[in-house]
Amino acid sequence: MASLLIALKIVPMIFVALFPVVNPIGTALVLYGMTGHVDDKTWKSASRRIALNTFLLLSFFFFFGGFILKLFGISIPVVQLSGGIVVAAIGWGLLNQQEEQQAPADVQQHDSTASLQTRLFYPYTFPITVGPGGLAVVMTFSAHLDRESDLLVTLEQAAAVTGILAIALVTATCYIRLKFLTKTISPSGARALSRILAFFVFCIGVQIAWTGWHTLNS
Repeated sequence: MASLLIALKIVPMIFVALFPVVNPIGTALVLYGMTGHVDDKTWKSASRRIALNTFLLLSFFFFFGGFILKLFGISIPVVQLSGGIVVAAIGWGLLNQQEEQQAPADVQQHDSTASLQTRLFYPYTFPITVGPGGLAVVMTFSAHLDRESDLLVTLEQAAAVTGILAIALVTATCYIRLKFLTKTISPSGARALSRILAFFVFCIGVQIAWTGWHTLNS
């Protein structure tokens, strides 16, 4: 029971850490300017594919990002320290980012329905939906797993995948309901929500970095 409770805390942590980085509400508003002319049926299908790509991409780097780092001889505490700093920096940057200027209308309407399928992974999934920041978050959480027992690691991995699945489902919902979002959520409201969650990302990054620092000095 104790192991299960420890693992379950990963679900909200990884969800909260990924939400402002993926920023499904804000990104949906951006994508509306690029794909608002696409018919609803085509866009709903595309939204599900982007969400699936998001889940697979984040899951891949969660499970295998650590192995890639090990090829370079980087220890887990170092990954925790550096990754925590990166996550904290992402949170700090999101807290202080300036409002981006809207792209010109002729650029926004660049994509046609015919070219939509060829752009679902690049650039709609990566880097528009999931950028380097999202990959850094999941790799950092992978290095942050408690290694006390195989059972605990398995439970934490399952919890992390659940958190990643949750962010993918929220992304799919926001993208599918694209036109509804543009009518009900103001840009200022989306920015306020992003700022609140960015603060928690900053705190999570500091906590992870502190754990790595403590391990290196113990």
